Amino acid sequence: MAIATRIVRILEEKGLKQKDLAQMLGKTEPEISKWLSGTHNFTLRSLAKIESVLGESLFVVETPQSALAA
Repeated sequence: MAIATRIVRILEEKGLKQKDLAQMLGKTEPEISKWLSGTHNFTLRSLAKIESVLGESLFVVETPQSALAA
């Protein structure tokens, strides 16, 4: 679900719609809608392609502040 949420946020930041992402990926809009509903299991290939067309990383590793201070 977190990956789908990240993709939705990136689309919003870039002013893009699901339809735009579908066109960029050569997919149908209903397929993208299914992906972004959070019930779809992404493949590594599809994640890499999404990152490529959006020009953004989908994976953000957060480090707890306490670990930074050590």
